[in-house]
Amino acid sequence: MSSATEPADTQPVEELRRFMTLADLSYDKLLEIAEQAQWLKAKKRSQLMDLGDTEASSLFLLRGNVLMEAADGRQRVIKHTDTAARSPLSRLRPSRYRVSALTPVQYIKISNALLDELADLDDSSEMISSHYLVDETSEGNADFSTQVVAHIYEDLQKHVLLMLSWHPVALSVSRQILAQPKDIYAIARWAMLDPVLSLKFMKAAQFQHRPGGAVPSVASATSQMGSQKSRKLAFMNVFRESRDPRALVLQEAFRNAWERSISVAAVAKRLARELGKEDPGEAELAGLLHNVGETAIISYAYSFYREISLQELHSCTLMFGKETGRMVLSHWNIFHSLAQNICDATEWLHDHGSKEPDLSDIVIAARACVQISRKDEGNPPPPLPQIPALKRLGLDTPNSILATELRTFADDHLEEVKQKLGIE
Repeated sequence: MSSATEPADTQPVEELRRFMTLADLSYDKLLEIAEQAQWLKAKKRSQLMDLGDTEASSLFLLRGNVLMEAADGRQRVIKHTDTAARSPLSRLRPSRYRVSALTPVQYIKISNALLDELADLDDSSEMISSHYLVDETSEGNADFSTQVVAHIYEDLQKHVLLMLSWHPVALSVSRQILAQPKDIYAIARWAMLDPVLSLKFMKAAQFQHRPGGAVPSVASATSQMGSQKSRKLAFMNVFRESRDPRALVLQEAFRNAWERSISVAAVAKRLARELGKEDPGEAELAGLLHNVGETAIISYAYSFYREISLQELHSCTLMFGKETGRMVLSHWNIFHSLAQNICDATEWLHDHGSKEPDLSDIVIAARACVQISRKDEGNPPPPLPQIPALKRLGLDTPNSILATELRTFADDHLEEVKQKLGIE
């Protein structure tokens, strides 16, 4: 198979905006990329990339059709008009795919080093896109994780992602918000008892925020939208995007995800206060949203065509929870530093290298506290002395407050919230 390529005739800067990772960049940045990238064209049957290729660059399809072939023989045709073509054809190295031209094609080759400089680059989106790009056409032959994560990815690209609240929480929270005609602070306070609604508030406010800005909190999102729009969003969330499933596995999954969110948020806020952090509310919000990837997976499991097992759900969450969360936060334009710290906090052994504890350390410590308190075996932490975040915070010994005061505090706080919402 031929690998001959040649330079393309033009390098139109605006062509770059069609690609998901580049769409929001300034014109000057796009111009820099356009000048450094290779604009290429290839004849039919040419090979653009081979299996195991280690060249540190990514291919973006401009025109034509290509064939993606995985090592196990799976194949998929990608057309330049497909949603999948808005991401790099295969960015991971060594390459997991052979990429061949089915028609004459035009494409761009961009250095990965240059791409890595872009703040909005979502590596996890590429990982999931790349991993599932050549999946079998028959869903019946694919496992639960493959189908669910692929559907989440596709819906994110279409801007129709479904994030479900647990219905008992959504119902109680919405009633309280609807009873607050003008009190913005009260609306925000109630919204933060529903992690999914909090995230939707921030997404909605970010959509109408000034270009280049960001909405850093639920309170600022509520203020940005105003009481009328906030109340309407809460109303629509409970009636259109909340569920109380009959299946015991999903009922418990919704409950457990919500309880962990509330508990981790409370412990993170308390730790931030004890450390003298300037904004304990930031730690509270990071804790509240720390398992957004898990929530997305549970939401899509609800619509799955067959009954799933607890093990299938746990396996999917452990394998793809972090990447799914990163995708959601990125596509919904959640405050960048907040989103990064949330994603870092999903890794027990995350180590940023500094001696001073940061937001991710606080959330990791809060997660460990809550999971030990709840005896949660879904994603148990390693031995405490092995966790860098706990070492920085001085919480890595059996007699630390992690094993005593904070655990009691987490349990008591959750019970108070459940009583407030009328949840048994």
